[in-house]
Amino acid sequence: MIKREVLKAFAFFTLAVFGAGSLASCGASGSADTAANGDNKPNMTWPDGAKSDYPMLASSLAKAPMEIEGGSSFTVEDRKGKVLLLNLWAIWCQPCRVEMPELVKLQDEYRDKGFQVVGLNVGNDDMQPEDFGKMKEFAGTMSLNYELVRISNETTDEYARVAKFAGVPLSVVVDREGRMRGVFKGASPTEIKKMKETVATLVSE
Repeated sequence: MIKREVLKAFAFFTLAVFGAGSLASCGASGSADTAANGDNKPNMTWPDGAKSDYPMLASSLAKAPMEIEGGSSFTVEDRKGKVLLLNLWAIWCQPCRVEMPELVKLQDEYRDKGFQVVGLNVGNDDMQPEDFGKMKEFAGTMSLNYELVRISNETTDEYARVAKFAGVPLSVVVDREGRMRGVFKGASPTEIKKMKETVATLVSE
């Protein structure tokens, strides 16, 4: 399980990096990791061993509950037919805040083309589920226009395993068929640019 105290400590490192003009992430990698897997294609294999550039999102994640305020939940499978940008974030993560205005723009631009940003909160700095009231207040402060949900520590760990990246922000883009079409690590301008290009391509397919 990702140690939240490590993530929190790395956040302070990241703030120092910001002062030097470089965007990174809050995570347990021990460095300012702003690069994704080469061309941002997920590095996975089909169950039968056949390689695929675009594998299905792991069943454990496709079926993982994403909690909505009030106690209800939904899954990625429930949103099949939409292009989803699943963004792991935390209130305590400064790079997440830097990235969020770009997510707002994407939601505005493509909402009528079956596109949704879903913000997956990974918990507070005590490794407990974040308070929905604080999430709502934060959304207002940041003028967020997309859905914010909570995920379990186990789901957070599974995303980290699939992405080979234990940090936030982390975004996974899933197409209308439930295939992973991109993994984007951190909030560097390069990663954000690639993420926007990927979304633009998928909503037109």
